[in-house]
Amino acid sequence: MFMGEYHPTLDDKGRVAIPARLRKAFGEQAMINRLVITHGFDKCIMAFREEDWKEFVAQKLVPLSQADPKNRMRLRFLMGGAAECDLDKQGRIGIPGHLQEYAQISREVVILGLFDRLEIWAEDVYREYKPDGAALDSFAHELGF
Repeated sequence: MFMGEYHPTLDDKGRVAIPARLRKAFGEQAMINRLVITHGFDKCIMAFREEDWKEFVAQKLVPLSQADPKNRMRLRFLMGGAAECDLDKQGRIGIPGHLQEYAQISREVVILGLFDRLEIWAEDVYREYKPDGAALDSFAHELGF
């Protein structure tokens, strides 16, 4: 399971290190695993373990009716923008230029662990998106706190 907030940087070759705590979620075979990354919502990049990506596609995307133009657009957005990224020996993945551009990532990055996926954000974009006190109070109320 992925969780936590981390602040690595994008190197000059477009690579970002996946923090060791997040890599542990891959299990013992971490070095042979890969991530599938794609456009995320709210101007971030979503990253999935290969098996979680396959499940996401099978459960969420394949059932969408292709007769609906909105569904075709959704499929193009998520599947068309996807890339397989092998972790190198230092635990880094290369982020393709089209995804760097989409997420407005230049150097400072925030990686969030969100159970079955990661979100990769440009730090300044995430800072603007991060909920404020009023939104958190409302959320706490909805949860019954």
